[in-house]
Amino acid sequence: MTNEQITILQDLMFYTVPGDLAGKLDEFRSEMKEAYGAADAAGKAEIAETIAEGAVDLKSVLADWNLKSAKRYGNAVATDAQLDEQFEANLALLEELGESDEAQRARDDVQTLAASNLVKMTRMTLAGELNTWWGNDYATGLRKAMQKGAILVTTNPVLVDTARKEDPEYWTPVRDELQERLGKQCDPVTLAYAMTIEVVLYNARLLRPIWEITDGELGYVSLQLNPKEASNADKMVEEATWVFNQIAEELGGTPNIVFKIPGTAAGIEAAERMTSQAMGVNVTVNYALPQQIAFAAAIEKNSTAKVCFRTQMDGRLDDPIGEELEAAGVEDWEEVKKWATTAMRQREYHLLNHPPTEGGLGFTKSFPLAASGRGPWNIDRGTSNGPVPNFITIFPNKAEEYDAEPREIDPDGIWATVPDGYLDKLMKSKIFRQAYEPDGMMPEEFIDFVPSARTLKQFGEAYDEFLAWVCGS
Repeated sequence: MTNEQITILQDLMFYTVPGDLAGKLDEFRSEMKEAYGAADAAGKAEIAETIAEGAVDLKSVLADWNLKSAKRYGNAVATDAQLDEQFEANLALLEELGESDEAQRARDDVQTLAASNLVKMTRMTLAGELNTWWGNDYATGLRKAMQKGAILVTTNPVLVDTARKEDPEYWTPVRDELQERLGKQCDPVTLAYAMTIEVVLYNARLLRPIWEITDGELGYVSLQLNPKEASNADKMVEEATWVFNQIAEELGGTPNIVFKIPGTAAGIEAAERMTSQAMGVNVTVNYALPQQIAFAAAIEKNSTAKVCFRTQMDGRLDDPIGEELEAAGVEDWEEVKKWATTAMRQREYHLLNHPPTEGGLGFTKSFPLAASGRGPWNIDRGTSNGPVPNFITIFPNKAEEYDAEPREIDPDGIWATVPDGYLDKLMKSKIFRQAYEPDGMMPEEFIDFVPSARTLKQFGEAYDEFLAWVCGS
């Protein structure tokens, strides 16, 4: 969707008082109808999409943030009957304009939302029955994810490179304009950051209303720093500061972003320095309890950032553990490996987030975030109703898989019982022992930890491909 479409729809959903909604939507439909009559074919398609998306929004989680928020309006909220009426009015306009396909698409989307487990999860959290938020683990498709309740999005070189491949008609002209503005022969890293900023700004603007409504508690874009600087704290801080200021200028205020920094020894220093300057971080390339403890402690020292995350990259840890279990002769290794991150997360959540009186370290300035899940089990075992929110970012295909059949959302999913004997089998993996034991590694070992080395290599290769594209034609 274009920025103009997004602005129109955000105004209706997030900045309209419930009592004014009917009048605002009547005005919206009148303007859309008039514009449709004067538009060319491409313009008509865009207008029809705007009307349809506006209809879906009314039945989605987007309505919960403002129009249905008792916290904001008490009893003067928009009722389901009122939203249904406006939904049907939008679809009636589409039928009148001869856009029956868009009308049917909107109905289909609403049926999908009604059956979505992710919608259910979000509404349980909004109702206080759960304390688990989820986000889109992809650089594109955020708006559709937000209709299901997504409140954050993550990016990295792989995902940004994917975004430009999936939608070249949108991103290639953006690249070309940046080349013209900055000069095609400018430093490739500078050009790559400029392009990344455009991707981040698009997503940051989508999430901005949620960030505003929640006073900066939710609504963040995770922005990956140059993966080739994983051993250079000074460079990470320098680049983050430059990007932070660029985005602040574009947004006209504090950016709703956090910087993804690698779980390396240099990353610890960078995290401490950046958070002391009110720049939030999201620790990535992060798998092990020693990493979690080191980074949580660094963030805790002097952080003035509103929000920080510690990502646990589930599948990227489970997969190499599975390889070691298979090599060790564990017959059911494929099933056993699925419990590696579960065991790790349980120990992490208790140790880092519970107070000393309960045997924990009592860290309060960073939150756990599950990512790189391989299947529904990663989501089911990431839900919690504990005092500290748990966050999950989900690949779009895994979100579809999770929503493919009805599920019960367990408020204590994070505490699923590890099957008898599985922990003993997991201990046959050196990688698991390094991750599971609080003293399993020293910080200087983090960068060579098998999952870390593999991920940094992949990120570096994707970054090189991205550099080649932004400097190309």
